[in-house]
Amino acid sequence: MKLISLITTEVNLDSLSRICQHDDAILLRQDAVYLCLSPHLSWPVKQLYALQTDLTVRQLQHPDGITAVSAQQWVELCSKATQNILWQK
Repeated sequence: MKLISLITTEVNLDSLSRICQHDDAILLRQDAVYLCLSPHLSWPVKQLYALQTDLTVRQLQHPDGITAVSAQQWVELCSKATQNILWQK
């Protein structure tokens, strides 16, 4: 599994989907958690996470289909991943 972290709302899902496989995961961090407000987005993976601290700071709730994770769970995801990618655009 690759863990792909998004940190901005400016994301090209077509480009992102080219590197994703079915068992990969996406983690929304920093301003990317605002993408939780767009439930119509078609994510290229089944495992979708959002960092709880970033949701809390921005007073956002995570919608169905997105799992909120703590900092400790984030570290666990990183350690399980075969590759960690920071996707900036």
